[in-house]
Amino acid sequence: IGIPANTKKMAFISVSSAPFSFAVGSKAASSTLLTRSASQVRKPSRVNQSRQIILASVKSESETKAAASSDVPFEVRGFSLANFGTVLGLAVTGYSFYGYFSSNGTASGTSLGFVYGVPILLIGLALKYAELKPVPVTSASDARAARETKATAIQTKIIKDVTRHRYGDEAHLDTALKALGLIPRGGSCPRLLRLTETMDDGKYVLGLEFFSKETPYATWEQQQEKYDRFFGPNVSCSVDKISEEKRIVMLNIKSLQ
Repeated sequence: IGIPANTKKMAFISVSSAPFSFAVGSKAASSTLLTRSASQVRKPSRVNQSRQIILASVKSESETKAAASSDVPFEVRGFSLANFGTVLGLAVTGYSFYGYFSSNGTASGTSLGFVYGVPILLIGLALKYAELKPVPVTSASDARAARETKATAIQTKIIKDVTRHRYGDEAHLDTALKALGLIPRGGSCPRLLRLTETMDDGKYVLGLEFFSKETPYATWEQQQEKYDRFFGPNVSCSVDKISEEKRIVMLNIKSLQ
């Protein structure tokens, strides 16, 4: 391509957004071309806008479905998977040892017992290590009867969550306590000891008794305004110091419905 000597320094190749197209010219002309190309790239077409709207709606729908499916699909109550796996693994492994030694190593089924028994035993022990046992519930007779009609959905969910075996969590309600700012940085989570159900002026009250080893009572009081919003709606929350020496705190969630 021939370029005059007096314009060689000002000339350069400008590539536009269109495929396989380029232009050679002065700096001013190329700048105009680049500006037009950039504006064409920045301006979304109607197809792109429709695509973005569809993707946003699909994303919103998927997030809604994920939130709705966050609950446990089924529950096993009064039954420990860790204990079942440990006992089953010990039984299968023990039977395999017995069969092996009693037959002088000629029993055909002993190898299968070792293959399945040892992994089952290890899984059971792993679940036992990560197991959180159910929390006991102390209920007044009238409060237990009123739970079905006066407890809020959040109160009912708390009772269901902490009165069954859980696996892999640091402590009962650890996610809620972290969101409320009740777990100190680098400290341990307050441990839920029990639930209480009482009645106050005809209102159902769910009490959560914690062993708060590293979270001072002052911190529980400072987060007071968060409790109603977090455990709501239709609740009024309060905090009581049960024992300063034993570091026991009670979080009361009173239903207003």
